[in-house]
Amino acid sequence: MVLLIMGFSTFCYSQEGKRRNLQDQSFNNLDSIKYVDALNKIGFSLYETNVDSAFKYVLKARDISKRISYLKGIADATNTLGVLYEIKGDLQLSLRYYSDANDYYRAFNDLIGVVQTKMRIALVYNENGENEKSIRSFQHALSLGKKLEKDSIISLVLSNYLLLYADQISKDTIPVYLKKARQIAARYHDARIPILADQILAKQYIKQGDTKKGIKMLNNASNNAKRLNLNYLNLDILINLGDVLQKIDLDSALLEYKKGLLIAEQKGYLIYTKIIAKKLFDIYTLQNDLSNAQKYSTLLIDAYDKEDKMKNASGIDYIDYAIKDQELKSVGDRIRYKKDIITILLILFTAVVIIGVILYYLLRLKQKHSAALEKLNEMMRSENAKLETNHEFNNRLISILAHDFRQPLGVLKTLATLLKDGSLDQEEIKQLVESMDCSSTISLEIFENILQWIKRQLSGFTYEYQPLLLKSLIDEAVLPLMPLVRSCNLIINNTVDPNTIIHGDKELIQFINRNLIHNAIKFTPEFSEITIYSSTTDQKNIVSVKDEGKGISAEKLDRLFDFKKDLKYGSEREKGAGVALMICKDFIQKINGEIWAENAAEKGAIFNYSLPILV
Repeated sequence: MVLLIMGFSTFCYSQEGKRRNLQDQSFNNLDSIKYVDALNKIGFSLYETNVDSAFKYVLKARDISKRISYLKGIADATNTLGVLYEIKGDLQLSLRYYSDANDYYRAFNDLIGVVQTKMRIALVYNENGENEKSIRSFQHALSLGKKLEKDSIISLVLSNYLLLYADQISKDTIPVYLKKARQIAARYHDARIPILADQILAKQYIKQGDTKKGIKMLNNASNNAKRLNLNYLNLDILINLGDVLQKIDLDSALLEYKKGLLIAEQKGYLIYTKIIAKKLFDIYTLQNDLSNAQKYSTLLIDAYDKEDKMKNASGIDYIDYAIKDQELKSVGDRIRYKKDIITILLILFTAVVIIGVILYYLLRLKQKHSAALEKLNEMMRSENAKLETNHEFNNRLISILAHDFRQPLGVLKTLATLLKDGSLDQEEIKQLVESMDCSSTISLEIFENILQWIKRQLSGFTYEYQPLLLKSLIDEAVLPLMPLVRSCNLIINNTVDPNTIIHGDKELIQFINRNLIHNAIKFTPEFSEITIYSSTTDQKNIVSVKDEGKGISAEKLDRLFDFKKDLKYGSEREKGAGVALMICKDFIQKINGEIWAENAAEKGAIFNYSLPILV
C-alpha cells in the first residue's frame, strides 16, 4: 500500500477552473500573505499532474514566507515538498519534510496541520513497511482530531486508516467510521472521500466472499477517480482490482495492472512504478513468459536505481538535507531554461524528422515495389511447380484407374459369357471366381486409397498439428488388420515406448500407419513377425515397420515412392501396395515429414517415416 489521498486540510483544488482562478488571484493580489497562500494552493493542486510546476510554485511561496516571516506559509510549503518527494519516491527526504512541517504547525498551534502531517507520516511508515509506527501515528492523529472544531481532515484520516488497517478495527465499527467519513465529506463537498469509502467497502465485500460485488464497486470507484483526475487514488484502486482478479481472471488482472503502470510512468510516480512492475514481473515469471518478465524486470531495476540515486543524494543527515534543500531553489530556473532548450531542439528535431521520413518513405516505397514484384514472381514459379506436380500425379492415378480397374471388369464379363454358354466345368468356374475375387480385392484397395487422397485434395488439405501418443496410434491402426494377421499366422510386435509423443494430423498419420502395416502383412510369409519401433534424434521422430519378407530389389528401392517412374509389379498385391506408397509419400510431405524404405541387414524390408519435433 502506498500514498493514498493526500488532502490539504485548508485547501484542495484539483479542478482546472479553480486552479486558474487561484493563478489570477495570485498575480493580482498585493497582500503578500494571501499571495503566499495562493501560491501554496496552486502548488499543491498540481502535485498529481505536473510535479515540476508544483515545485516552482511551492518554492516561491516558501521563499516569500521566509522573507516576511510567515510561519504558516513556510509550514504549508514544507508540507507540500514532503508530498512531492513522496511522489518522486524519496521517502527519507519526504519523512524529513513532513516532520519539519509538523514542528512548524505545532509552533503556532495549527492543530489541523499537525493532524494532517501525522497522517502523512503514518502513510510513509506504511510504505516503508513499518506498520507499528504507522498505526501509532494514525491513532495519534485520530486522537488529536477529536479536539478539532473543523473536522474535514478527520474524514481523510479515518478513510486512510480504514483502507490500510481495517483488520485493526472491529468489524462492527467499520460501517460507523465509514458513515462518519461520508458525513464529513458531504458537509465540506469533498468528492474524494465517497470514492475512498466505496473502495474500503468493496474490500470488505471481497473479504466476506462477495467478490463479484466488490469488483463492481472497485470498477465504479476507479472510473470516478479517473473522472476527477485523482490519479493516486485511482492507482491504488487499480492495484486492488489487479490483486483480486489475479485469483479468478489473470488476463483482466494484467490489464488493470498495466493501466496503473501507464499512469505511474506518465506522471513519474516512482513508488507505484516499482509496486506494479514487481507484480507484473512475478506474474510473467510464474507463467515462464521470459520476454515479458525481462521487460518488467528491466523497468523494476531502473526504478530502484532511480530510488537509490535519490536516497544517496538526500541521505539521512542534516548536512545532506540542507544541500538538497538549497538545490530546490534553482528548480524554477532549470525548468525555464529546459523549456527554452527543449523548444529549440524540438523545432530542429521535427524538421530533421520530416525530411528523414520523406526520404525513408521514398526509399521504402521503391524497395517494397521491387520486393512485391519478386515475391509475385516467386509465387508464380512455386504455384506452377505445384500445378505441374499435381497434374503429373493426377495423370498417374487416372492411368492406374484405367488399367487396374479394367482387368476385374473384363474377368466379370468373361465369366458371365462362359457361364451363359455353359462350357465350363465346376472346377474351372471355381478357379475363375477365385481369380476374380483376388483381382477385385486389390482393385478395391487401390480405389479406397485413391478416394482417401481425393478427399484430402477436395478439402483443401487443411490439417492441425496435435500431440499424439505413438504407441496408441499403432495399436489403433493394427486393430482392424488383426483378422488378416491371424489368418496369415503372423505376430505383430509393437515395441514403441508408451511415452513417445509425435506431432501431426491424426487422420493423415493413421492412413500412413495402416498402409505400411498392411504392406508388411502382404509381404511377410506365414509364421513370421512384423516389428514396429521408433527412434528419436535432436530434430525428428522416426517410425519404422520391419517385415521378414524377401526384401526389395535394388531396381525398385530407389523409385518405390516416385509416381513419375513406371514401376513393374511382380504380382497383383505389389500393384496395390505401390499406389498406397505413392499416396503415403504425398501425405507425409504435406505435413513436412519424410518417408523411405530400406532392406534389413538379415532379411525383409523396413519402411520408415519421420516427423519434425515441435519445440
